[in-house]
Amino acid sequence: MQSCQPPKIIDTRPFRLLDLPKGPLTRILLGFDFFELALANRKTRRVLKTLDLEIDGFVIHHLEGRHGFNLSFGGGRNSVSWYFLDVPEAKDPKDFKTCFSVAGVDFPTKIRTQPDANGLCNGFENISLYNSSKLKSGYRPFRETFNVADITKRSKGQQYYNVRYTPISMSGGPLPKCWTPNVTTDYQNSLDCFVKFVQEVFKCGITGYHMDIRSVPNFGKFFTKNVIRTPCKTFELSGVRPQADSPLTMEAYDIDWLLTNTPLNTKLTINFERIAGIFKLEVPLTQKAITFNCVMKWFTYENLIESKCNQLEIETGCLLEANDYREFIEHWLKGGNKGFRYLDIRIGIRHTENMKKVLFGAFKVEECDKRRRTEDYEYTPLHLMPDWHDQTAFVNSRDLRRSDGTMSSIVVHGECLIFVVWQKKTVNKKG
Repeated sequence: MQSCQPPKIIDTRPFRLLDLPKGPLTRILLGFDFFELALANRKTRRVLKTLDLEIDGFVIHHLEGRHGFNLSFGGGRNSVSWYFLDVPEAKDPKDFKTCFSVAGVDFPTKIRTQPDANGLCNGFENISLYNSSKLKSGYRPFRETFNVADITKRSKGQQYYNVRYTPISMSGGPLPKCWTPNVTTDYQNSLDCFVKFVQEVFKCGITGYHMDIRSVPNFGKFFTKNVIRTPCKTFELSGVRPQADSPLTMEAYDIDWLLTNTPLNTKLTINFERIAGIFKLEVPLTQKAITFNCVMKWFTYENLIESKCNQLEIETGCLLEANDYREFIEHWLKGGNKGFRYLDIRIGIRHTENMKKVLFGAFKVEECDKRRRTEDYEYTPLHLMPDWHDQTAFVNSRDLRRSDGTMSSIVVHGECLIFVVWQKKTVNKKG
């Protein structure tokens, strides 16, 4: 005789994710699009405000005619890029399938994932529409198309016709299902809405700008207002392409102007492939952090020794020799530039053996400390080097101690020369 067991009852009650404690909720949400979650409703915004998320940067972009922003968080584990497009330039309006509302304004949006090197999602790119046609005289927001209803299918009391409204600026093209006339008229108004939103929800203001000179009406005025008068952490300037197939080009005058006028505590990045004109650096670099993503044939030994940079990165094309770097390190050992943090430079694979011979032989060096934990120290380029974390780069590295006990490392690995000074992280105690 079979026993009769009552059927198992499955609990179908919803799981209240947002009611979890702060710690577990933060770890779970790392796999979500934080920004889209913040846009969902008032409750999600209220919860996110209490999490104190680690925002890495909120950078405004004006680059190659595109205008938007990038918000990164979670120690670089996730990011959101958002750009704004004028309706007449939208070639695929039917792909704008989502509509967000920010500060009482609607943003018809197309969402795309950003894959990493392994094809996994590493962030999201969103493109929202604005409509500059609203500013034109005689603007009519819609074209009305009247269609007579099928009398055989028309229910009693319904109209004899229906009306379809198509934005004039779309020229009667496919209409996004989420379209609304309540959109902004330009990219700057769109940016202003999102800047206020990020400040309110994530407690983060603008941390930097990435742009080229042509993407704003008056670069000098923009730079003075947003970089000189208003403090920002980072500023990145890229060259422009005179033609579609041209290299990124920057005027010699613009390089000199930028190095002269960028505030000392703003991290500066310069990107270009070609200089228009003759450039010579005649004054010391004074910014605390500079990255040059460009050919640096003009960079001399005097420029290196006189530099007051704490963090200096040079991508390629520098003509300095091994003895120049030896004297730079010797200058630091004797007490020069006490705030120095790191030098990261591409020297080329063919120069590495001679570089190791000169630098390792010139100083009283030690084997690298394998017990040193990079996470206990302020950021250096070694934090991002996989060969440093698995210790395969240690054979090409040496530790160097200054007379005051400050420890540094010389790394000549691959095509890189990296000289870092290890500085313990400062602990910020809250409350």
